[in-house]
Amino acid sequence: MTGEGVPGRCVLAGFSAADAALVEGLEGAERIDPSELAEPPGPAGGPVDLVVIGPQVTAAVSMVQRAHRRWPDASVAVVAPDPVTVRRQVSYAPGVPLDLLVAGRTDDLLLRFQELRAASIGRRRHSAVLAAVVHGVGAADAPSPSRVTAMGALLEHAPLAVLVAGSAGEVLGWNRRAEDLFGLEAAMRGTSVDDVIPGALSIVTSAPPGNGPLAADRVAAPPLHVRVADRLEVELSAVSSQTDLDRPVVLLLAIDVTEQRRVERERDRLAAQVDLLGQISESLMGSLDLAESQSRLAGALVPALADWVSIHLRDDHDQSAGVLIRHRDPALDAVVGKAERLKSRRGLSTEPSRRAAAGEAVLLRDVDAEELVAQVPDAGLHSLVRLLGTRSLIAVPVPGRTSLLGSLLLVRSPGSAPYTAADRDLAVEIGRRAGIALDNARLYSGQRHLATELQQSLLTDPPTVAFADIAVRYVAAGQQAQVGGDWYDAFRQRRGDLVLVIGDVVGHDTRAAAAMGQIRGLVRGICFSSADVPSRLLSSVDEAIQGLELNTMATAVLAQLSPPTADGRDVRMRWSNAGHPPPVLLDATGRAHLLEPGTGKADVLLGVDASARRTTEETTLPAGSTLLFYTDGLIERRGEDLDQGLRRLLATVEQHASADLATLCDAILEVMVPRAGEDDVAMVAVRPRSSSAEPVGPVVDGDDGASPATGRVAAAVDAARTSWRRLSAVPDLVPSAVLELTSLRQLGAVRRAVRAFLTESLQAGGEVVEDVIDEVVQRSILVIDELASNALRHGALPASLDLREAGDHWVVVATDSAGSVLPTPAVSRPAGQGGYGLYVIADLTSAHGVEVDGDRKHVWARLAKHLLPADQPSDAARS
Repeated sequence: MTGEGVPGRCVLAGFSAADAALVEGLEGAERIDPSELAEPPGPAGGPVDLVVIGPQVTAAVSMVQRAHRRWPDASVAVVAPDPVTVRRQVSYAPGVPLDLLVAGRTDDLLLRFQELRAASIGRRRHSAVLAAVVHGVGAADAPSPSRVTAMGALLEHAPLAVLVAGSAGEVLGWNRRAEDLFGLEAAMRGTSVDDVIPGALSIVTSAPPGNGPLAADRVAAPPLHVRVADRLEVELSAVSSQTDLDRPVVLLLAIDVTEQRRVERERDRLAAQVDLLGQISESLMGSLDLAESQSRLAGALVPALADWVSIHLRDDHDQSAGVLIRHRDPALDAVVGKAERLKSRRGLSTEPSRRAAAGEAVLLRDVDAEELVAQVPDAGLHSLVRLLGTRSLIAVPVPGRTSLLGSLLLVRSPGSAPYTAADRDLAVEIGRRAGIALDNARLYSGQRHLATELQQSLLTDPPTVAFADIAVRYVAAGQQAQVGGDWYDAFRQRRGDLVLVIGDVVGHDTRAAAAMGQIRGLVRGICFSSADVPSRLLSSVDEAIQGLELNTMATAVLAQLSPPTADGRDVRMRWSNAGHPPPVLLDATGRAHLLEPGTGKADVLLGVDASARRTTEETTLPAGSTLLFYTDGLIERRGEDLDQGLRRLLATVEQHASADLATLCDAILEVMVPRAGEDDVAMVAVRPRSSSAEPVGPVVDGDDGASPATGRVAAAVDAARTSWRRLSAVPDLVPSAVLELTSLRQLGAVRRAVRAFLTESLQAGGEVVEDVIDEVVQRSILVIDELASNALRHGALPASLDLREAGDHWVVVATDSAGSVLPTPAVSRPAGQGGYGLYVIADLTSAHGVEVDGDRKHVWARLAKHLLPADQPSDAARS
């Protein structure tokens, strides 16, 4: 063992010449390039006591792992510019020595390096003792005592537990450390090592025999990790040797790693918890949709922390606001659906969930059959919970900012490990994070619903006038269907003139929408009662904005259209432009041009200067010409100036000059706004008709002179087109069933699942007349099939279909990953190109809409659970 206490080498990797002062005074230091750490160790060079990773290394953790693999017995240190970050990175990194030192440039490095080096030399000395145990002591090193005496003494003083076993696995002896560690007694000599350390016999029999009295021993197998008597964890190595009488033996070297393994398990548990919390936070941040947030939360928890979960939310009146249950076994989806419906309709809850909803964190480590009856007293719900499987559970509150939103129930089934107090603490933190996210989603959903309702209430249908057809369009911005300040209006003055208004309040938020409502009301009130020209009307609006201190600005075009006189054919139009994009006039010959002011530029915006001078322009609109008002969202495009947008608009209008008014509007939107844009778009189009033509309503899609029935059909068709142009939020209901959409071939299975859901829902609601059930289900499947096939044909995967129910209706939502491709009803399109099914959806549903959430698109429809007039069976059918 000569020289084993002498200092070995000290390797410095990643140190520049300027960094040399940091390790000055470190004996035997030698600098190497960090790349050399990846090379296998050479045969010479002497032992390495210390490896120091310097501040020039950028990937410190990777270098530590390489150094530890190359010299496992050496201590390792890191000198880093930012030691806090490195400590955080290595705290959960594998392959890092437990005694790793991470220090900054300003620390007392030399003293700490010397301590590490001393620890490494001590380990090397212990290894030398072990080597002497294995090989025996040569005469040159210990001439006085015999080999047997020397080996016995070394065994007693070895720094680890040692058992000596025969080649057949019988126990021959042990040292004092082994006696204390395993509780050995003299009677155990001769017994099998498996009786002392279960599993040790396999490593003994695999050890190769020695080869002579002083033969070099060979490690037979990698260390074996075993658990002894449920209290010890041991790392066991086997080394073959022989006694001085040439009897082959195997030395079992046992290291008590119980505390180390406990620390490692705790470290891994904490790392897994941190990772799970990160995943949950990330998933909840991905959506502001309440239902999707619940689904994401459930997906993050199952199966990572639970075999199944139940999320039960309540509203401000402490009534059930939705239940979501998720199980790891898809075969139990039908049971899950029944449990969700039972809890939603009857407001049932488990006892732990009830306590959690009141603010208590509940842990039931072991739930047997008797306990389950006490925790789920309702017989129907109890039978479903029993089918889902319950061995251990945790229930925690889901707190919002000002009140409790509901409860989160985590359940492990029989065969899974029971929950612990640490799991309960983790669940409480998950509930807290989920509460913040769900509260945000609920608040956002409520605000969005109110703002959208406000916006839609202000976008009224235009009036019907005898001398012109009118069509209006509004497309909300694609980002979250947010409301904005764009508006259109068309109404008659007291004297009978038609007033058209298009405007845009500065801003893109609810404040802009509120200001838009105020300005729109001012314009209506002033224009209805006044006979002034447009410029004076806008000046009056300006004065009102200033006098009422509205503190807002807006662009607008206000036009008055006077009916033609008895002997005239043209409509007279007067207008004034307050900083708005110029209207487009398409003449009867098919040529389009901009209606620019005579001065060459528009007047100042509303709300800037109430004393500003405004001008009125005048022109005539021949029968068959078309006047188009629009907001800037129609012509603005990222990376393109407004002149390019205006030229594109004029070309589009001319290209579709022969189309009817409704078709022209749809064509313009399809070309100019092919995707959900970044800004709202509002449009008003007017086409004067000849004095002999019959009025057919404000949004006609038919030939002049069409019959009233044809006009009504055309108006209904156009209304359907318009409805698909408006983005609207999905009704805030928790899904009762979610079906994944993967391919058109799978639609048959989707129809069967939908039919079963709808039928069961009607029967559970008390509907028992088979004819009625068949009619309602068949009508609903027609709509749902159209939604699902559209998501697969025109959308992008992943896609899903979820079914929600509330009272007398269902809400069906088809979600796909093509947020930029919006539903577009067909207009003079070949049948093979699609788009006609959207008319079917509009006709068979009480409400429908589209919501865009980033790259996700949600197309939804509300279906009545009762017969519609068209569903009523005839007398012949009844007979």
